[in-house]
Amino acid sequence: MKLTNLLLPLVGVAMLMAASPVATQAAEPAVPPVPYYDLPLCQPGYYPTDPGDCLPLGASQTIAQLHQSGFAYPIRALAAAKPEPSLSDLPVRVARITGAETPVYASLDDALSGGTVLRTIPDGGSRYVTMIDLAVSGGRTFVQTMDGGWVEATPVYSWPKWQGLEFYATPQNDFGWTINPTPSYTQPSFAAPETGKQYDKYVEFQIYQVVEAEGYEWYEVGPGEWIPSLKSRRLVVDTTPPQGVDNNRWISIDLYNQTLAAYEDGRLVFAAVVGTGSGELYSDPGLYYIYEKRELEQMQGSYTSDRSDFYSLEGVPWAMYYNHAQAIHGIYWPASLGFTQSHGCVNMFPGDAHWLFNWAKLGDWVYVHDPSGQTPMPTPTPIGTPAQEIIYPTPTAQN
Repeated sequence: MKLTNLLLPLVGVAMLMAASPVATQAAEPAVPPVPYYDLPLCQPGYYPTDPGDCLPLGASQTIAQLHQSGFAYPIRALAAAKPEPSLSDLPVRVARITGAETPVYASLDDALSGGTVLRTIPDGGSRYVTMIDLAVSGGRTFVQTMDGGWVEATPVYSWPKWQGLEFYATPQNDFGWTINPTPSYTQPSFAAPETGKQYDKYVEFQIYQVVEAEGYEWYEVGPGEWIPSLKSRRLVVDTTPPQGVDNNRWISIDLYNQTLAAYEDGRLVFAAVVGTGSGELYSDPGLYYIYEKRELEQMQGSYTSDRSDFYSLEGVPWAMYYNHAQAIHGIYWPASLGFTQSHGCVNMFPGDAHWLFNWAKLGDWVYVHDPSGQTPMPTPTPIGTPAQEIIYPTPTAQN
């Protein structure tokens, strides 16, 4: 009887212990939590997967967010440099003619006395002559041209010397230039706050994202920094040879973005802003080849019945004809590139035209295209037959 009374309490205690949570924890030990507080921060960098032995927080987390937005780490400058500045020097000096129809005299004495006239240069909005000598008399300036004549004109002492970029590695993303001073914005909208950063004219920038907003393309040029296409131009990097290019050397002219790029062996080697044909005198889209190179060229013409748009340009530097009278050439007259403006030619600043002239060979391909599809396709005609007279004032050596 006494033994039975003693066993009953022991059995009750055992049952209580079996049902107790303490007993369960003892039977099934829990996995201790990972001691995150013991892991150090990772060195700043991009970690596509969990490194395991450090925490990719802080700077690394910011870098990961930039990477997701298309910004490589570290953000690298374009693998490019400005070409040699001396390329902007003109091969011959020039002078501008003002006023109405202008006579060209046989000698300086004839110019001073109104003597023998060799020819006349019609009135027009843009008239320039070459200049190998000058004389000033009675407040009037006369210059001697390359053909020996003398004409009253104003010497040109300054010309555009901005240069594009020569590349030693193809960039991984598109880039561009401003074509007018502009601020950058915190969002792709003119209503967004400005970042406080101002861009001057013809400043290059990299493009990490492109969006359409408010009737323009917007370019993300830095984290939270946007520039509109209203004030800039984009160069689309495309190393794929256009159909028909068989030597892996071509010049790509983008009529929509007003840019030019030179490619060789699958890499970008040069890029610049240009000015192509305007209105009905647009530059023809298509694939052409360079059939004539001239270090110095004379260009003249008129496209209106009253010849009010007549132009006469001597000493046009580094011209390369690829489509009848359409050519890539340098300009020394005042112009703002990045806009359509010519009579069909592709205008470049002198230093850029010089670089391209030195690089290009006869027979190299010229691919003219308009990504927007707005420029009409021309009626095919034989390549190499000029549509208008091309005047060669002096013979020049061919590369």
